[in-house]
Parts: sequence; C-alpha cells; structure tokens
Amino acid sequence: MKATAKRTLTPRAVVLATAAAVALIGGTGAATAFADDDGPAPQSSVQLSQNERHLDDTAKDRAQVKADKISQSEATAKALKAVPGTATSAELDNADRNGSLVWEVDVFGKDHKSHDVTIDAGNGKVLNQHTDGDDDAAQEAAETQALLKADKTGHDKATDQALKAVPGTVVSYSLDDNDRNGSTVWEIDVLGKDHKSHDITIDAASGKVLNQHIDQDDQDDNDGDDD
Repeated sequence: MKATAKRTLTPRAVVLATAAAVALIGGTGAATAFADDDGPAPQSSVQLSQNERHLDDTAKDRAQVKADKISQSEATAKALKAVPGTATSAELDNADRNGSLVWEVDVFGKDHKSHDVTIDAGNGKVLNQHTDGDDDAAQEAAETQALLKADKTGHDKATDQALKAVPGTVVSYSLDDNDRNGSTVWEIDVLGKDHKSHDITIDAASGKVLNQHIDQDDQDDNDGDDD
C-alpha cells in the first residue's frame, strides 16, 4: 500500500510545482511545497538533516515521525479549517532541497474542487494552499467525487481501524480504488511500534481491514538478517 499511496500523491507534487510557477508569474510570491527547481520550497519550522532526507523509505519514516510534532489527524483538521470539505489523502514528507518537514493534505472542497494544503509539521501552520488547475482537474474532480460517493468510512475511522490492526503512527493515508476489483479503499501507511512500515488496506464501504503487510524493504532487511 505504501508505494500505491505515494504514487497517488506524487502527481499532487507535480501540481504543486506547476502552481508555484504560476503563482510567481502572477506576482503572488507565495511559498509552495515541493516546487520545481526554480521555485521556492516550503520553510517549515522542522527540518530533516541532509542524511535523513536520503534514507530508504522505512528509515526515512522513522526519522520523520521522530521529528514530527503534530499527528495526521491534527494536520488534517488544520487543512479542513483552511479549506472546508473532505480530506482524501495526507502524507508526512519533506522538501528535498531544504529538508522542511510538512504534511501534504488533499481536500475535496465544498466548491467541488481539489485543493492542496501544506501544513508545517512542527507547529501546524498552513504554509500553502491552492486549487488544482491543470488540464485534468475536471476529470480528477469527477473521479474523486465517485470515490467519495462510495466511501462510507471516512479518513478518521479508516485510520483508527488501521491503528487497531497495527499500533503505531500513521504517516500517510489515501482514498483510492482497488487495482484488483475497482472497489473503493483507504490505503494507510503506519510506522508500527515495531519500527517497521506496515501497509494496510481498509474497505471504504465497510471499514474492515482487507489486507495488511510489512513494507518490502523491511522484509528484505529481515531476509538479510537470516542469512
């Protein structure tokens, strides 16, 4: 699930970069998360060290969770206060160029548009927010509406269920469709109390755990220990 969730979020980073360029051209000068090489990166109150920024996924999750000062639920609440609507994804991540640690939250607003909200992982302040404005925005909005229509669980209950299955810290969640059968699911990444990354899939209709497994790099580490 972890890889899927991050694939889901990656296009958002591209949108953020595009929006940064548009904002700068328009003269707003707003700082945006994960901008392209010519745009500003967010300035969070918490930064990862140079070494921590380039760790493997699970090790990076550990470093980020250690540095993070607010939970995913707090970050989501901040985003929803800035943009009323429904949260569809969130991820704890950092800007590679300065190591600023942020929560990226996607909100489908009451205006029926998708909004990207960047939250400071240290103090919960909103660093940036903007509406998706790419050529596929209308299609993406329609797809998101379809997912939300099928969802009967919501991110709060879904993350609660994931933490019941694997106690620890949620580092990302995303509402998506199941690649196998097209059903709507919540994909949740939890850094467990065992210090391993767990990928958990929750049925969005019933709230039940459909699948859970340890992230592949942790499994590879375990295999190496056995040799």
